[in-house]
Amino acid sequence: MQKFLVLISFSVLLVISIGCDSIQKIVTPQQQEETLKIGFVVAGERVTYPNGAEMAVTEINQRGGLLGTPVELIGHINKEGGPEVSIQIAERLIVEDKIIALIGPNRSSHAVVVGPIAQRHGIPMITTTATNPNVTNAGNFVFMASFTDSFQGAVMAQFAKADLGASTAAVITQSGDLYTEGISEFFARNFSGLGGEIVAREFYEGEMSDFTAELTRIADLQPDALFIAGFVQETSLITQRARAIPLLNPDGEPTIFLGADSWDSELLFNNEDAEVEGSFFSGHFSPETDEPIARAFVDTYEAIYESTPTGGIGVSYDAVKLLFNAVERAGSLAPEKIRAQLAATENYIGATTIASYDENRHPTKSAVIFTIKDGEKRFHKQIDP
Repeated sequence: MQKFLVLISFSVLLVISIGCDSIQKIVTPQQQEETLKIGFVVAGERVTYPNGAEMAVTEINQRGGLLGTPVELIGHINKEGGPEVSIQIAERLIVEDKIIALIGPNRSSHAVVVGPIAQRHGIPMITTTATNPNVTNAGNFVFMASFTDSFQGAVMAQFAKADLGASTAAVITQSGDLYTEGISEFFARNFSGLGGEIVAREFYEGEMSDFTAELTRIADLQPDALFIAGFVQETSLITQRARAIPLLNPDGEPTIFLGADSWDSELLFNNEDAEVEGSFFSGHFSPETDEPIARAFVDTYEAIYESTPTGGIGVSYDAVKLLFNAVERAGSLAPEKIRAQLAATENYIGATTIASYDENRHPTKSAVIFTIKDGEKRFHKQIDP
């Protein structure tokens, strides 16, 4: 990636209301009427994820476009709507906007129901940070750009047992969500398989604000670690209350908090009420990387946006690049040829790396473990598959 990308003004992105406050459309003005349209769907508060996708689009357009035609990213941010809204958005992108491929959604509960839409229309779909392995169940047109929760859960369980020396752990999980229940189960199963003991499994409803009862029951059991399978808003409240109780291990030391990739958000690190100092969580990539291509991505992103990219931004960039690489190898816009080349991906290097895809269209790729020190996430180690 070259430094002249810094001169591109990404402020030209327009955020336009399209019917209700919970849905926003992101469009990029193009100099030519004829473009290849790529759909991009974001669910929730991850409003910076399109930045990574736009960087990939800008790169290909500066090289003359995809197969000689400019590319246009047509994105929607579904900030408050449920999975049914993401279904409507995907259908509209495919039927009305005539996209050649769909990137996203980022949340597993949305991706798992959008996948059948893409499969039915025969449109290649690459999810971003949707990590539950079931998101590809719809069929052979649906791919993941992130690692799976089966891998991520195993990584955190192994880290808790081997690196932290935890012999007991408790798990607290937001109920009713594909991602949170999935990562919770994968962590617990792997931790138990390694000889650890899961002493408690507590569940809570989304948007709950008082966790006293659940955490008091956990505190009575004095676990070495607490794995929090939830989203950032509740994580800040859980950690705050756990420290206030306080939640301690058998030696009287604070129980270590563990999390997964949903923790990788400035909403958590900038929350002064969150008590996450010294915690550990898994993520997609580290902006402290020395890998040349990833380093160039980080440097360029920081120069443009004056902020550091999170893992979700990096994976959003990669999902678009994976698509472009597949189209160029295929030399065609035929959906089946693009799909075949996505499946044949090998040794992709971008913000993250993908060695290959398996038969379920899950990528073989590494995970990163972060710790939180002085209120900031810090690279701790990389775990290779």
